[in-house]
Amino acid sequence: MNHEVVSAIKRQIPFLIGGTITGVIMNHFLGFAVAIIVNSIMWYLISLVVYKLVWKKNGFTDQMVLLKYVLTKTKRQEIMQRT
Repeated sequence: MNHEVVSAIKRQIPFLIGGTITGVIMNHFLGFAVAIIVNSIMWYLISLVVYKLVWKKNGFTDQMVLLKYVLTKTKRQEIMQRT
């Protein structure tokens, strides 16, 4: 993994942990469907604010870096399985 992917993962981990914890709690009290919608909106807004204020960048770029990394890994695995 290159430095760009590792730093993007490090920036995404707090949002993943926070979203998981609040999602479990909301699911218990509000139900699954409501918890998914409310939790997704809430953590999207939190990540948007944190990226703008703390890292002075757009969070969308990190998501694109991670998506490209995952897609290249899955394509390599498909090619290896075919041969």
